[in-house]
Amino acid sequence: MDTRSQMNVVENETQLVDDACHGSLDAFESLVKLYEPRIRRMLYGMTQDVQLTQDLCQDTFLAAYRALPRMEGKNLRFAPWLYRIALNLVRSEWRHHKHIKMVPFATPSGNDEHYFEEQQGEDYLVSDEHFEEQVMQRELVRRALAQLPESSAMCLLLDAEGYSYNEIAETLQDSLSAVRSRLARARQAFQRIYNRLDQEGR
Repeated sequence: MDTRSQMNVVENETQLVDDACHGSLDAFESLVKLYEPRIRRMLYGMTQDVQLTQDLCQDTFLAAYRALPRMEGKNLRFAPWLYRIALNLVRSEWRHHKHIKMVPFATPSGNDEHYFEEQQGEDYLVSDEHFEEQVMQRELVRRALAQLPESSAMCLLLDAEGYSYNEIAETLQDSLSAVRSRLARARQAFQRIYNRLDQEGR
């Protein structure tokens, strides 16, 4: 989707959501084109698994498509609703398959939504002169997050993705005060665990 087309979709999103709720496949496909790169990037940041990311992304939009006819299109805040579907699928995967890697801080930097398509998996690290250091940091982040409660890890993930407190609260369906408190504690706990693991590895 080119920049102009994407801007048109964003401007017409409310109408597209309403049309999709009333069965418009074209409207739904436009929403998929807008949100698929974001959902894929978030899922890959959580799993670090290309195939699992593709499967969960497909399942996210399939679940959304099936649920849309039951939603109130004009009142539906599509983005938080869609992210909740994706997060719930990851939660389910995480509960049933403990090998899943939660690495939210290892996602590529910048706003290039096509990065995932251009550089699959961890290939983007190969040309980095600090490859070994980044791999070690990635493993420390994974191990630190694995020791946090699931809700704390989710808060940190969304924070790392640039979400505001309000957006995190809406996405996780929690109060603003609860998110502020949990995120503050999660940051402190993560830093404490990360530093301990780093010292142990020296």
